[in-house]
Amino acid sequence: MNYIQLLADVGQSSTPGNFSALVFELFGGDYPVDPLKLHQIAARALAVFFVGLAIVRLGKSRLIARVTALDVIIGFLIGSLLGRGITGHASISGTSVACATVVFLHWLLSLLACRWHNFGRVIKGTTTLLVTDGQFNERAMLHSHISPHDVLEAARLKGLETVEDVRLAFKERNGEISILGRKKQPQIIEISVQEGVQTVRIEFN
Repeated sequence: MNYIQLLADVGQSSTPGNFSALVFELFGGDYPVDPLKLHQIAARALAVFFVGLAIVRLGKSRLIARVTALDVIIGFLIGSLLGRGITGHASISGTSVACATVVFLHWLLSLLACRWHNFGRVIKGTTTLLVTDGQFNERAMLHSHISPHDVLEAARLKGLETVEDVRLAFKERNGEISILGRKKQPQIIEISVQEGVQTVRIEFN
């Protein structure tokens, strides 16, 4: 079909038929029956991308900034819905409504978790203490399926060499291991400037 002629026809007449024909030619219809052409897939990808971007932006930014169990599930759902809308296995309008519903559900659950701590623990999980003053909490680590090697890896990423250098270690609600190192004692060096006269003390942190 000649797109220029089709656009000219739409410009000359505001009848619904011309507009519907243009939408059908560009997107293959809201819910296409026939296999989509390549340009229709590209057009649907463009439309679904901006629709998805607008819906996610209307939600809270934490939707993509955090990786809790709730966020992972929401991310999978939105990705699946958007993909089906692009390939023509779902209508664009249905994809938009479904994504908006999922994002609203995330917003609502996040609000409730913020207001009620116990509800937040159910939805997002809890924080677990793994190390206290250089000692592993083996029971908590076993319950969290975290080995000493996992804790030591997280410690090395913080510049700590051994577990004795760790003051506190937690498994956070998003599954990551956070490390708080011990404060190192300053090293003090005494230097005699002149025998029997003066001594200089130099402290290194």
